[in-house]
Amino acid sequence: MGLKGLATLHHSKSVTRLLCTLVLSYLLLACGTGTISQRFPDTPPDMFSTIEQSGEQYLKQTRNANPADAFSWQVLAIRAWLQENNVLAAKNQLVQLQKTATPEQQPILSLLEAQMALVTGHDGLAEQLLTNIEPDRLAPNVLGYYLLLQANRFEQQSQPIAAADMLAQRHQYLAGPAQQANLERIYALLAPISSDMLRGALTEKYEPTTQAWLRLMAILNAPSTNDEQRNWQLNSWRNSYPEHPGAYYLPEGLAESSMLALDSYQPSHIAVLLPLTGQLAPQAAAIRNGIERAHQGQASRLSFFDTQTSDMAKVYQQLQAAGADFIIGPLLKGDIAALANLDPAMPQLALNMPPQKLGLAHRYYFALSPESEAADAAQHMWEQGHRQPLVFAPGNELGKRSATEFNRVWKQLSGQGARLAYFSSQQAIEADVRRALNTKASASISQPLAAGVIQPIGDNAPAASNGAIDSLFMASNATETRFILPYFDFVRDSRAQRFPTYVTSRSFIPGGSAPMSELNGVKLGDMPWIFGEQAQLMAEVEQQWPNSSSAWLRLFALGYDAVNIIPQLNDLRMGTMATSGLTGDISINEQGLIERRSLWMEYQDGDWQTEGYQAPADTTEELNLEREQELEREFESQG
Repeated sequence: MGLKGLATLHHSKSVTRLLCTLVLSYLLLACGTGTISQRFPDTPPDMFSTIEQSGEQYLKQTRNANPADAFSWQVLAIRAWLQENNVLAAKNQLVQLQKTATPEQQPILSLLEAQMALVTGHDGLAEQLLTNIEPDRLAPNVLGYYLLLQANRFEQQSQPIAAADMLAQRHQYLAGPAQQANLERIYALLAPISSDMLRGALTEKYEPTTQAWLRLMAILNAPSTNDEQRNWQLNSWRNSYPEHPGAYYLPEGLAESSMLALDSYQPSHIAVLLPLTGQLAPQAAAIRNGIERAHQGQASRLSFFDTQTSDMAKVYQQLQAAGADFIIGPLLKGDIAALANLDPAMPQLALNMPPQKLGLAHRYYFALSPESEAADAAQHMWEQGHRQPLVFAPGNELGKRSATEFNRVWKQLSGQGARLAYFSSQQAIEADVRRALNTKASASISQPLAAGVIQPIGDNAPAASNGAIDSLFMASNATETRFILPYFDFVRDSRAQRFPTYVTSRSFIPGGSAPMSELNGVKLGDMPWIFGEQAQLMAEVEQQWPNSSSAWLRLFALGYDAVNIIPQLNDLRMGTMATSGLTGDISINEQGLIERRSLWMEYQDGDWQTEGYQAPADTTEELNLEREQELEREFESQG
């Protein structure tokens, strides 16, 4: 059977199941309302449960009911009349309820008014009424009805994906036949939509459950995918969403793909997606060289595709035509998102962070980002016994991202936010350092983040402890670090022992150069490869590329490790022991994000020593005027 017919077959089966459910419900209702009058329970059912009686019958139950029960019976009566299209009776009863309703009951009346607007075709009024309701303050049964009305509104406004999103959120509040009917309706809304349109909607901010629905239906609705690729995609979807209700629509007898059953990936043809031309071509060349060097001697085939000359859909068609069965790349986040929307029928190791953390099976993300290094610094400082760190970061976007990630990890480890201070310009450094050291962490988190203001990061973050600062993390580059550290010594006391100070690869300075006494004692986390591990490979690389910078070498290492960890990806994601690479000790979290632990070294008199190295005697001298002016010029040149 063709794939086009797969969704049609499902749709036919779904309609049949839905009709059977409706007929059975009708027969049960007829049996209960025939010649024998149905006996009502002493207390009303949930006011938003399935309507089983007429409005008049529900209204009769209010005569001897207490006020709370009477309200529920009247709500049921209004809903019954609206279901019967008796708008006048519903409206009259609603007017009566509005006269006596308590403030807690007002949102329910707004829902009834919105339902009345939908029944009468006034979806604009319904939208206005529903917009004014705060969903977070509704009880679960009321919230479920609110979501149903929103779905009805979106469907009337010809927005089936948005309607399905509302129903997907509603699903958890239902049970039994109501839940099955909700499932059938979601499918019916999405089944007629093209695969391209469904994949395009993945860029919207829908709930994860809805995203899973869109991915599933995009696979089922695809007109040209062959059976093998479709089965791989469906199996991958099932592994990504094992508890998702949409699994009801997976084809019967779906065979587990042999590739999915493997303990390790052993690709025969690796497709590498990089921007081989254009502005990022030099960076891509470094990664390519690392990939090719690591791939030497392997039996698999290696093909490179330029992401700058074609859009991702065409690139994917090209690698499919070439017979690739594993993807390394892309490098740019936009390309990663575009490829994710195509749901490639093969494993992928992207070379950057995903736009959103998807946690999909057989999708992995390997990035050299400042945020990941900040996270590693927080972990390392905690392991070193520090409990009151000060984060001193530039007040730009990069600095704030690094500080935010450090703080996120620190809160996981300690239960409290780190102290945070931002610095602004070279002229204000001394003032920023003074504020950082003297201001207590009492600023309101609602205040804007400003240079020199210490406060926790993020919504509802707990205030940082007011204990004495015991360490310093600087999210700064080499020039900033060299310029700023003497100010910390000066503001505190030049005779006091310097804070244990930690920086990332952005502050790296090659060893063997002229000693920079202001950096003595600074601890830097970077790739083991940069500090001299794998010396023979480094010598070969330096001989072949004699002018390679440390930035070039890091990208080479990224490509090198990307190839070498492919067979271990599954095991690492399952929690096996980290593996050593050029970039550090590599592990993978449940979302498929590759995490690196850096090697930490300490600067001393022009070289990098093992952390904890004891220098002979204190040879630190005051910077002379020439050195100070040099640092100021470098700082100003970098903005």
